[in-house]
Amino acid sequence: MRTLLQKDYKSSGLIAFRILAVIVLAEASLMAGFRLFGINSSTLAAGVSDTLILAVVSSLVIYSWVIRPLRRAKQQNELFNLLVNHTDAGMIVTDPDNQHAITYINPAYSRMTGYAEADLVGEHLLDLQKYDPDAGVYAHMLDALDKGRSLRALLRHYRKDGSSFWGDLQLNPITGRDGVVQRWVWLINDVSEQRELARQNARWARAMQQADESVCVFDEQYRIEFANAAFCEHVGMIEADLAGADIRQFFAMDTDGESESMIEAIELKFGWSGRNCFRRADGTTYQALTSMTPIEQEDDTQAFVVVHRDITAMVAMEEQLRQAQKMEAIGMLVGGIAHDFNNVLAGILGNLYLVRKRLHGRPELQARIERVEQQGYGAAGMVRQLLSFARKGTPEVKVIDLVPFLKELIKFAHVSVPESILLDSRIEVERLLIRCDPVQLQQSLLNLIVNATHAVHDKGEGGGMGKIELVLDVAEPPVSAITDGQHGSWARISVHDNGIGMDDETRERMFDPFFTTKASTIGTGLGLTMVQGYVEMLHGLIQVASEPGRGTAITLWLPVAIEAYEADAQKEVTLRRGSGELLLLADDDHVVLDALSEILEGANYRVLSASSGEEALSLFARYEGQLDMAILDVVMPSGTGIEVARHMRSRQHGLPVVFMTGYDRQNALITDDSGRMMLRKPWNIGQLNHVLECSLSAEDHPRREAM
Repeated sequence: MRTLLQKDYKSSGLIAFRILAVIVLAEASLMAGFRLFGINSSTLAAGVSDTLILAVVSSLVIYSWVIRPLRRAKQQNELFNLLVNHTDAGMIVTDPDNQHAITYINPAYSRMTGYAEADLVGEHLLDLQKYDPDAGVYAHMLDALDKGRSLRALLRHYRKDGSSFWGDLQLNPITGRDGVVQRWVWLINDVSEQRELARQNARWARAMQQADESVCVFDEQYRIEFANAAFCEHVGMIEADLAGADIRQFFAMDTDGESESMIEAIELKFGWSGRNCFRRADGTTYQALTSMTPIEQEDDTQAFVVVHRDITAMVAMEEQLRQAQKMEAIGMLVGGIAHDFNNVLAGILGNLYLVRKRLHGRPELQARIERVEQQGYGAAGMVRQLLSFARKGTPEVKVIDLVPFLKELIKFAHVSVPESILLDSRIEVERLLIRCDPVQLQQSLLNLIVNATHAVHDKGEGGGMGKIELVLDVAEPPVSAITDGQHGSWARISVHDNGIGMDDETRERMFDPFFTTKASTIGTGLGLTMVQGYVEMLHGLIQVASEPGRGTAITLWLPVAIEAYEADAQKEVTLRRGSGELLLLADDDHVVLDALSEILEGANYRVLSASSGEEALSLFARYEGQLDMAILDVVMPSGTGIEVARHMRSRQHGLPVVFMTGYDRQNALITDDSGRMMLRKPWNIGQLNHVLECSLSAEDHPRREAM
């Protein structure tokens, strides 16, 4: 193209000078003819003058019409060459009449592709570049070339070495005066870097949108500029509504002081990380683990990115873990105390039994002793309750009479109910037997009473006198409670209160694990779940009736233990009389040891007493083969009861062994061979009688499996 313009310029200038020369020569020839033919000088002078005038005028006309436009064209051509040679855009000129053969490329295209101008001039561009015919843009390009239209498209171009790059193509036709396309100009900009950057930005944008963590960007005025899908979901708003919103509306600063410290960090343009509380659009809140980082923007303004994750469930699990650790610590403490306390109770109750037996003819004193014994066994029951509460006790399913059980429960519950609340009971039966673990049933009912206490307290003084009532009666159960043919009357235990009551939503979720309407320092949301699980384990049913402002009634339906009515759990048990059997008794508590020895000797047994494991082994060595039974405390100095029993049974096979313990974890302690039974402190005469019967009765084989 540059050569074409220079050639035109030289041709036009030559023509102009030739015209001027012809004019001058013509005038000179004319003057010479005048002289040849004798024309006078005046006429000649006039002719010369005309010739000179004509020459000057012609020169001016030629300069204005030819020379100056050509000079301007030369300047424009030089400027064009300067632009074409120094632009970053590659340029190709092709001839449409020669199958788009290349007539010119600029240096930028050479740098871009590695081709020299000599390599390409005369080559057909469409064959050289091998554009993908399957690409939709290729068809548009062919259509534009066919119809003489401009086109802009993104195409993959190829270098001399075979590598490719993405180019932004601008295709423009150059037409003549007749409108026919004379040349095509192809302008190509390498946009590979921009395309890769856009691809990376799109990838990061997708990652931000698909991240589980909430991401939000806001400016110095707290206006939200970007929020990903997780943030929108967490706060309950769509992205369009969040744009420009003040992010501070989502900081629950009234319930969490940590959000205030984050605001201070924003004001100081510092980073911040920690736990804080966010508020959703509906007003509810959630705990979050948050990280906030300042961002320097291109215009020197400040922005901030906040990344946070909902940790509400994790916080609840941490609280559960803390509670579990507390219970573990309490369990360890209670377990140790229970051992010593049960030893004390065993000594006290054993001696009380001996005193009562010697008070013949003194019924009033015997009655007093019996009441003290009952209190002692009640204390032992409290220890078992503590162990079970601390998850250290072993459940004991047995038949109990609900009437005395609930009377004692009410006494126990009065301790946890404020004096401002009336706790009463209404027991409408004289005797009602069920099969259950009394400790777990007590925990369940105490849980209901505690919940009722909170409900009454939350109602406030304006609701009148707070009242909680426990009712026991017998009734026909709902049809939904009858399973496995358990028809007939069931025990019905109801806990009524006149507290704040519950709406339908709360009532539907009250048994869900971790659901609670109480503060985290008061409730864990597990109490009612445990109650429901225990009642279902007993094949029972829970019914709930509640209305906001009118209180709540929770009723437990439990099947009656009909087969147990023939048994009398409270009858006096006579200790089995011995026939001079030799028993080895070992316990490091001398009070327990002396009391039990005296009881057994009074029932015609011979007793060898030892206060340590070493002493027990010494007595066994002396009387080896003569022992009929051994009663051993599990925990003793100089050898545990388990170690002593293992040695004795290795020497005297089949020797009946009974373990005594103040702990409540016999299953973890006694796991090996048979012939072993457990006598848990403080034992009563019935339990002692049972182990004697099982160990010494002729019909019972000494190697039979321990109960």
